[in-house]
Amino acid sequence: MFRSIIGSTVRPCSVLSTARAYSTAVPAAATASPTAALKFTSNGSRDLYAIMKIHNMPYLVTKGDKVYLPYRLKRAAVGDVLNITDVTTLGTPSYTMNAKEGISPELYDLKASVIEITREPLYQVVRKRQRCRRKKTYNVEPFQTVLRINELKLK
Repeated sequence: MFRSIIGSTVRPCSVLSTARAYSTAVPAAATASPTAALKFTSNGSRDLYAIMKIHNMPYLVTKGDKVYLPYRLKRAAVGDVLNITDVTTLGTPSYTMNAKEGISPELYDLKASVIEITREPLYQVVRKRQRCRRKKTYNVEPFQTVLRINELKLK
């Protein structure tokens, strides 16, 4: 039964129409530099996204996003503007630029501001040692830092 459902929906490539109403090719002028194709397809930075790393944790962001970090950033106060330089991916819906070791900060501007430093709701953690009946409860209320992405653009 499962094969018959899949067999009826899959069609060979020769049956499908190969003509497109739009072009997916990037002009030759846009391929001169690594970011030229991104600039051409980013729609004025509206469709541009980045994958940044903070403490080796990746976050996919666009302009105007809020990023909730599950810790407090040291030496960062509310209102500070952070210049983020650890970006591994820049992209648009049709073009992506990846670099495992990180993209050079000379190619983009990514700035975030600290909106608030708050705490998560209080909860209790119960700890028990092995082969011991006693339980110890701790009140936990960890910090949380909220960032807003102010600027994401290509240079």
